[in-house]
Amino acid sequence: MRTFTLDSSCIDAINEGRADVKFIRMLAEAHTAGKANVALVAVSAAEKRQFGSYFDDFDAFRDHLAAIDLARLEILKPIACFDISFPDWCIEADEAGAVLEKKIHDILFPQSEFDWQDYADAKGLDPDSVSPQGDWRRYKCAVLEMRAHISSKRDVFVTADDEFYKPTKKAALLTLGAGRIERPAEAPSLV
Repeated sequence: MRTFTLDSSCIDAINEGRADVKFIRMLAEAHTAGKANVALVAVSAAEKRQFGSYFDDFDAFRDHLAAIDLARLEILKPIACFDISFPDWCIEADEAGAVLEKKIHDILFPQSEFDWQDYADAKGLDPDSVSPQGDWRRYKCAVLEMRAHISSKRDVFVTADDEFYKPTKKAALLTLGAGRIERPAEAPSLV
């Protein structure tokens, strides 16, 4: 049975009613039917939800998954990251995990600072008074999701984020152990 990891762009597709919803639902149904193992990574949304805030805790994240009918899927734990992972649903990074996270970041977002402190300094923000935000938050969520996918040795990473499909980036991620990277419309054919 193949394993699939849906990234936060799949949740966004459902939230926004995009065309990919039917394919994401097909994967969720395959999970329920025991034909695939489909998971999400527990990260506090890369983008603020419709009412202007990120998920406060893991229970709020699970409640949202229930509201969009994805609570039945497996939920992977990302590595701990202040204000992005949930303190009660994450793992501490070991040295190998930290190295993998940095490699993923450097492949996907070489133009951006790896650490929040460095990003905030470069943008003139006070990193101690502002929660991680903007592009840096989106980048970190993408990196944490891919890292959880690779570390869990899952087969197919499902994303609508074009960043993952740039040829050199996709090839480098596959070399790190990403398995396959597919768009929501293509993923159900792999079940």
